Amino acid sequence: MSIGEYIKDKWASICIEVLTCILTTVFLIFMEVEIPAVAVVEAIFVLGVLGQFFYDCVQKKRYYDELAETWNDLEEKSYLCEVIDPPYFYDGKLMYQIIKQSGKYLNDVIAAQQQEMLDYKEYIQTWAHEIKTPIAVQELIIENNRNPVTSSLEEEAHKITAYVEQMMYYTKSGSLESDYIIQPVGLKKLVMEVIRKHSKMMVGAGVIPKLENLDYEVLTDPKWMEFILGQIVMNSVKYCDPKKKPYILFRAVMEDKSIILSIADNGIGIPKGDISRVFRKGFTGENGRVYKKSTGMGLYLCKDLCEKMQVPLEISSTQGEGTKLSLRLKMWDGDAGQQ
Repeated sequence: MSIGEYIKDKWASICIEVLTCILTTVFLIFMEVEIPAVAVVEAIFVLGVLGQFFYDCVQKKRYYDELAETWNDLEEKSYLCEVIDPPYFYDGKLMYQIIKQSGKYLNDVIAAQQQEMLDYKEYIQTWAHEIKTPIAVQELIIENNRNPVTSSLEEEAHKITAYVEQMMYYTKSGSLESDYIIQPVGLKKLVMEVIRKHSKMMVGAGVIPKLENLDYEVLTDPKWMEFILGQIVMNSVKYCDPKKKPYILFRAVMEDKSIILSIADNGIGIPKGDISRVFRKGFTGENGRVYKKSTGMGLYLCKDLCEKMQVPLEISSTQGEGTKLSLRLKMWDGDAGQQ
């Protein structure tokens, strides 16, 4: 709070004090009081008023400046009422009590919401684990009863499995640190596992995988990276162009002791206006509205997990030509890679 702001706030009181000073001066002169005596009386009055305003201004300025500084320094703003001291002036005390009560109410609401979210998250994780059993049984039945109908059901079962997995990774993404193990991984082996896992979907859509220069060892968490690559593959398959011979090209190049892994396809591509928003949660864009296949969660999860693992992820695309995503992975070079 500045002095100018204080004066602006007290303008009505200042005007009343000035008016009172003028009226008392006129009255004293009318009562034939000598001018020197009038001057002394008015000087005492003005000094008293100025002293009162000065004390009040300094007191409030100190308190509100400390309050603003405390607010700016707090990471969790809801704790403000727990760390501020009560003021000595009445209107400040009233404000302090209101902040105290509202802070308690807010903390109670936050605690209830957090518990509700925790219960919901635990339920979702339990449900996701339980649903795996009937899905596995369904896949076993399909495997033992091969025919055109069950083949179609198998593809749908694979989609269910992929969406359940996506939901599981989404619920766990907030606690990545507790489930994150960096280790050397063969890049080619990692890519081959992703292709194997999504082979039925790729075969069904006629998408051909191509591998170039993947003989590198990288440092990453294989489980999380397999999920990220899987989401990229699923997107490429969803938006492949049936008029072409669709493919997904996995290519790696070494750059500044890092490995740039690119996953490129020749699908329908992404409109230029959507490129900057494809990593937003729930964003489906023009392609999602036209093809009605997108949840808007796949690329969001990829970006979120990559940021938490400190793996830069970039995307480029030309509508009608295809899309390419690039990940910069740390290269494993024996003992040097552990540093």
